[in-house]
Amino acid sequence: MKHFSIFPSVQTMVTLALLFSAPWVGLAQQPLPYLVGTGTQLELVGFPVHSPALDTGTVSSVGGTLVGWSPSFTDRPFGTALRAGQEYYAEVVGPTGHAWLGHRFELDEAVTKARTDHGLVAATSPLNTRGLPNSSLAGARLEVRPHLSVAGLWGETVRNRIAYGGEKDASFSFSVAAPGTPAGTRSVTASLPRLTDPLGWIDSFTKALVTQPMLMAPGTAVAVTFGQKRGSSLGFTGESRSWPTAAPLQAGVNLLAYPYPKDMRLGVDWGTSREGFRGLAKPSPAQDRIDLLAGTSRRSFAPEIQPKGGIRWRLLNPISTNARWALPASYLDTLPVGEGFILRKNRADAGHVFYPPQP
Repeated sequence: MKHFSIFPSVQTMVTLALLFSAPWVGLAQQPLPYLVGTGTQLELVGFPVHSPALDTGTVSSVGGTLVGWSPSFTDRPFGTALRAGQEYYAEVVGPTGHAWLGHRFELDEAVTKARTDHGLVAATSPLNTRGLPNSSLAGARLEVRPHLSVAGLWGETVRNRIAYGGEKDASFSFSVAAPGTPAGTRSVTASLPRLTDPLGWIDSFTKALVTQPMLMAPGTAVAVTFGQKRGSSLGFTGESRSWPTAAPLQAGVNLLAYPYPKDMRLGVDWGTSREGFRGLAKPSPAQDRIDLLAGTSRRSFAPEIQPKGGIRWRLLNPISTNARWALPASYLDTLPVGEGFILRKNRADAGHVFYPPQP
């Protein structure tokens, strides 16, 4: 069973600020200790906090893929703060009402690092939530931060458990959101052929070595199966967000998690007509669906229209999920902080957004 916690003090936590430390001015978000525990069975987990930003600044110009901005630390080129082997993105955190608020674009780390000014070079990537930057980005307040990744968070523990704990490589598996791919996800197992080898990742379907980083973008979840003997207990301190979070949806499977450090109330914080969901009196194959996974167990929910308006996510019959509700009626009204889920979307929604918790 997994346990998600938001702690009032750091205590014995591993701090992301140390893992991603850089000589740049930190931002105003409140540091928030967070602990996620997983067992050995399949679980979907999310991250309601993110890595501390390297810096913040306002966009002054956009020319092609080059974004000019005004970071607060200017004694040397901003790109020198980027660490080799780490993936970074820029996120628009303000001002309120800006067209790009909550959107992100990936950095071309190598080109950004080679520049002698503070310019950011955007990369063409399916993780960009609004495509490449253009002139409409001017005036946006940016934060540049490192991605959370499977290797960065779990890699060392996985390697040690295989190398010294006698556990099999294939008992450690991860699936992350992979927008732009037919499956919508990328699934890997760990690979450590020899003790002297670096830890690698093997595609669960093609059995080929995966060279793309296993990133966990804001608003997405990761499916974890962790070892044979015991699960993992992963603690760190991140920062919370107070702005909307763009999380484009594709038709089919989407691995999602509410990116805020509060339980998500369906029908209040998310899962309403505002996000384009439509309730029906009877289940339909064309409906959007939420799946919750725990080991081999799966529960599926679809939006049911309510007599006084609005929708509630009702449990579907496990044998006939496209045609019947489960009886007696059971509803999914809250998802605990950090719990991931699968949204099976009938149609793509490039404009999908997670909003901060409602009062």
